[in-house]
Amino acid sequence: MEDLNQEKHIGMLLRDVHKDICNLLNKDLDEYGITMMQYEVLNYIHLIEKKRDINQKDIEKFFNSTNPTITGILSRLQAKDLVTRQASTEDARYKIIKLTDIGRGIVDECHNKKSMMEERLTKNLSLEEQEQLRYLLKLVIKGLK
Repeated sequence: MEDLNQEKHIGMLLRDVHKDICNLLNKDLDEYGITMMQYEVLNYIHLIEKKRDINQKDIEKFFNSTNPTITGILSRLQAKDLVTRQASTEDARYKIIKLTDIGRGIVDECHNKKSMMEERLTKNLSLEEQEQLRYLLKLVIKGLK
């Protein structure tokens, strides 16, 4: 049996980091009544809708997520009046997702919280170490594909 005091596997360390980030961001975002994932979807829409129309399939593909998951997130965001879904003029089967003014305001306010989290993540790392970490994480992601 493996020694339980042995250093955690890389996968477990990554899971721990992800869990801590989610917990901290969810706590910060609670005042807006949204979760980290809901914020990420709002932010994605905010960045892309300036360039082109966005539909649910775009969001599913970007987040590598399933239709039911994204449907649930969009339904909750729509119920909170943060996004709208409108039929496309080109193809009625597709719904164009847009931020409401309230949704845009929340994205702008939450952007600072995400920046503070990034600072917290990297405060013990030099700029060189931050770049090295980005490089290594990209290699890990590439290896998993």
